[in-house]
Amino acid sequence: MSDHLILMTRYPRAGQSKSRFIPALGADGASRLQRKLTEHVVGVAREWRDASPGRRVQISCDRASVDEYREWLGRELDFGAESGGSLGARMAVASVRAFARGADRVVLVGTDCPDLDVGQINRGFYGLEHADCVIGPTTGGSYYLVGLVTPTPALFAGIPWGTGAVLARTLHIARQENLRVGVLPQLSVMRGPGDLIHAAPLLEVRPADVPLARKAEG
Repeated sequence: MSDHLILMTRYPRAGQSKSRFIPALGADGASRLQRKLTEHVVGVAREWRDASPGRRVQISCDRASVDEYREWLGRELDFGAESGGSLGARMAVASVRAFARGADRVVLVGTDCPDLDVGQINRGFYGLEHADCVIGPTTGGSYYLVGLVTPTPALFAGIPWGTGAVLARTLHIARQENLRVGVLPQLSVMRGPGDLIHAAPLLEVRPADVPLARKAEG
């Protein structure tokens, strides 16, 4: 059994990442948030990969070259060259490529979920033993994880990314594709300054300091 975990992220350039957080954190602070969230998920992915043979991790590069990602996150990691297009298009391409390389099961995760851990990733893969698709829903109507046992590009097409309709639309497509769907526990993700409390440990600030950042939202 070959399991492939794909991380969808964005390079942390000031002014070009986490734009919703710029009013509260400034361009540099928002970029630092992107960096910290990504490094957290990469650490989780490494732990998952090293726990068992036959596991592979790939980071889908966006808005930077593979070399820039290697300098940032480490040269022993596997990086997928930027494919361009929408988030859905990049997810579709990354998953199809993983299956073409011999994956039996593919799980894709984002980097906006500070609570993501090895247990959640394992649940995603275990769920694929009894389902064609596994989804980890978020409190905001999206998802932090999606897993597949076969290439299904249609699952990522026509999705209103960045809205609260992502999950509903994805589940609708899954039904149209006659997929058996497994659902994981719901988690919170970083949608805006009001969610900074969830990332306080990653940012190395006290939770009590976070409301000061939230005030800048208004």
